[in-house]
Amino acid sequence: MLLTLAWITVRDYHQAISEAQRSDQSLARALDENATRAFVSVEQAMQNVAEDLDRQGGVEKADEYLMHLLLKDKVRLTPQIRGIITIGPTGNIHSHGLEYPARKINLADRTYFQYHGLYNTTSPFISEPILSRTDGKWLIPLTRRINTPSGEFGGVLLSGMEPTYFLKFYESLSLPKGVSIQLLRSDGIVLVNYPFDESKLATNERTNNSLVFEQLRLKRHSTITQPTAQGGEQLLTFMVNQSQLPLIITIKHDLDVVLAPFHEQTLTRILVALGLMAVVSVLLYILLRQIRRVEDIEGRLFLTQHTVDESPDLTLWCDHSGLIRYSNKSLASLSGLSQQELLSQHFVDLFTEMNDHDWLEYWQKLQDQKQISIESPLQISSGEKLPMELTLSLIKYQREAYVCCTARDISLRRVAEQELRQHRDQLHEMVQERTAEIRTVLDASPLAIMLSMNGVVRLVNPAFELLFGFAGSDIIGTETHHIFHSPEKFDDIRQKIWSRIATGGVYRGETELYRRDHTPFWAMIYAKALVAGDMSKGMIAVIEDITSQRIAAQSLRQSERLNRTIIDQTADGFLLIDADHRIRDVNHSFTRLLGFSRETLIGLNPRSIWGDTCTPFFPQDLMDLALQEHTTMDIELADQHGLIRPFLINSGVVLDEQENIEYAYAFFTDIAQLKEIEKRLVDAKDAAENANMAKSSFLANMSHELRTPMHAILSFSEMGLAKTSKLELAEAQHLNRYYERINASGKRLLVLLNDLLDMSRLEANKMTYDKGKHSLQLIIRMAIAEMGSLLAGKQLQLEFNEGQEDISTIFDKARITQVIVNLLSNAIKFSPNGASIDIQINQVDLLDNGAPAISIEVRDHGPGIPESELETIFDKFIQSSRVRMGGGTGLGLAISRQIMLDHGGQISARNHPEGGAVFTILLPTAPV
Repeated sequence: MLLTLAWITVRDYHQAISEAQRSDQSLARALDENATRAFVSVEQAMQNVAEDLDRQGGVEKADEYLMHLLLKDKVRLTPQIRGIITIGPTGNIHSHGLEYPARKINLADRTYFQYHGLYNTTSPFISEPILSRTDGKWLIPLTRRINTPSGEFGGVLLSGMEPTYFLKFYESLSLPKGVSIQLLRSDGIVLVNYPFDESKLATNERTNNSLVFEQLRLKRHSTITQPTAQGGEQLLTFMVNQSQLPLIITIKHDLDVVLAPFHEQTLTRILVALGLMAVVSVLLYILLRQIRRVEDIEGRLFLTQHTVDESPDLTLWCDHSGLIRYSNKSLASLSGLSQQELLSQHFVDLFTEMNDHDWLEYWQKLQDQKQISIESPLQISSGEKLPMELTLSLIKYQREAYVCCTARDISLRRVAEQELRQHRDQLHEMVQERTAEIRTVLDASPLAIMLSMNGVVRLVNPAFELLFGFAGSDIIGTETHHIFHSPEKFDDIRQKIWSRIATGGVYRGETELYRRDHTPFWAMIYAKALVAGDMSKGMIAVIEDITSQRIAAQSLRQSERLNRTIIDQTADGFLLIDADHRIRDVNHSFTRLLGFSRETLIGLNPRSIWGDTCTPFFPQDLMDLALQEHTTMDIELADQHGLIRPFLINSGVVLDEQENIEYAYAFFTDIAQLKEIEKRLVDAKDAAENANMAKSSFLANMSHELRTPMHAILSFSEMGLAKTSKLELAEAQHLNRYYERINASGKRLLVLLNDLLDMSRLEANKMTYDKGKHSLQLIIRMAIAEMGSLLAGKQLQLEFNEGQEDISTIFDKARITQVIVNLLSNAIKFSPNGASIDIQINQVDLLDNGAPAISIEVRDHGPGIPESELETIFDKFIQSSRVRMGGGTGLGLAISRQIMLDHGGQISARNHPEGGAVFTILLPTAPV
């Protein structure tokens, strides 16, 4: 026995090791297949995207939103991918499959980005696990280089694989205790480990023992035993990927865990061997005792042959006094008394609800009936009473009579009977509840419900009473045809209903019914037989008032006819296509405008007629039309005869309930006449501009010609004023007044000529500027000094807030002075006597284009400018409607605006909230 035990132990040890090796190698192959499928499916998901990016010329050439949609679809179809992103050649994220727009995070420092930047290969690259900069979670980057058409680096396509994808798969395998898994890159970098240890991700297993690592990698798949860091041993299964992916699967299995069942089995065998030796010794001892007692038990052999000692039923034998002469093991086990103790008990000691009188009574019955059955509880040693079914049989042997009692535990039957009664009560309650619920449903139903049997109404709900105007007591028991127009109409409908529901179907149909007051209405009837095939059981009908629906449907049909009529009668062409770009409908105007027949067009693709010309109003992807703003476009199309015709096209889409493209349409407006009118307007505009240039040239020449005699007139008038002012004769005073009028009129005429000359120069772009850096405060003071006589004439106060610092910028001194003089002249003209004029300089301001500028504001306290004229007063020969005095040419503000525009500045007018007008000029701080 000991030699056999030793041999079995050695054999089982080697079998345990071999079985663990085979199991780990099978597991490694399964994990290798899983990793291969995962990475290959990711490569396939990336392939189409990479080819698309290569065709488009690199990552930055792709549309971010369309690429987001494509990447989002790939992520949805590939569960092992958490996200796919495209990275531009500078390292910035261009598009993301999980968000739009993508956050512009720079990834130029990542290993995979530097790898693809150095090596011109489009093979996928598996990088070490990294923490994502977008969501802070671990991922395994699988990347591919994107090239431009010239072969240069065009960016990187990255798929972030979920380590949890592999961990969930490993957890689902119900791995044995003590097994750890690592998915390595071929150079030893840890991609995934299980059980998961974040600190070991991206570490290199090769550095632990590079020689052993290379030996195992060259063997491709093997299992070895190696020591652990804790001083134990473990099985290491090493498998290189079979599909040439740069992957390695390692499985480590603690040897103590592998041999644990072997140790338990060995201990068990030792204990069993010792137990067997003890049992054999005890059996030898018992055998000797049994030989001595065989004569004593020989007399009871007949009794024991009639019972089955191992029977699950309780069996005992009693004599006529009720003393127990035999009991089986089941009775001893259930009662808690040994068989020896039971032999000293009486029947009534076990079944305590009986007494000696009852025993004698049963004994007497057995004399006649031979066998009786009763129920009585068994008293066990714990004091508990178990219900029993007793079968008493009378047996006679060697002139002695015995009662054989077979007892069966009926506790479970009692429980089952109790549960059955409870189920029956619960079923009864459920029936009542369901009946109440059905009644509630019928009462709460908004639809009329009727139960009829043999053409007689048996049940209706409140909705039926409300719909038909009958009280339940009035309609129940009457014939069903009362709600129909006539018995004949009812017979016709009944035949249709019964022919449909006789085989278990449901009838559905519309018919006209009548209320109690004989008012008709249209109803939808749903009918079903209560028992299919048995018409005598009746039917149930649900009735819905559809009068409003029929009216609505009729209105819808009328609306459709109206829309169809409008589309057919409109002068614009109408074209309708479906989601597959097939023409579904055109109106009469379309066929009239382009000459095609409707039968020829239906079913064709517009591209087969006009090619890419129809792309602007019917793009290849109709969703682009849904996303863009509603616009019209001017396009030329060829008619049936090849003639080019101009159209103004307005297109759009029709979406279904799921926001998908159902149809696209376009309206074609013939603009041939408008094009002809436009051509005439362009010709007229050119002629007007030529006339304007001729006018400007004429004004410039005339201004030069008039200035020469005007200077002579002014010179002689000034000489006359000088001479007559020295004479004291009365005639000299008259001459002096004449000379003053001639001089004043000449000066006004000279100002007019100067304005006309300036305007003609500005219009002809012949105005020259002598720009330099000048002080604005000085220019404004010079303008104030020039207008001093006019200010004094109207007793006006001028307040100039020039600040503490000198403000200078680049401008033409004479022309800007002219602008300020024009503004002061207007302010003086519109200011009442004794009022004030304010001049303010703001060193920090902005032009409309956002460039820095210096502003000068001139405010008067006059009547202001009408809001509708704040822009028109800057037009040529235009003055405010509030000008009632002083005259003027209306050229001053127009010249000022052109001068400011030539300086890159602005001039504008507004009304002050407290009264008066405010003119503002803006000069840029930088030269223009």
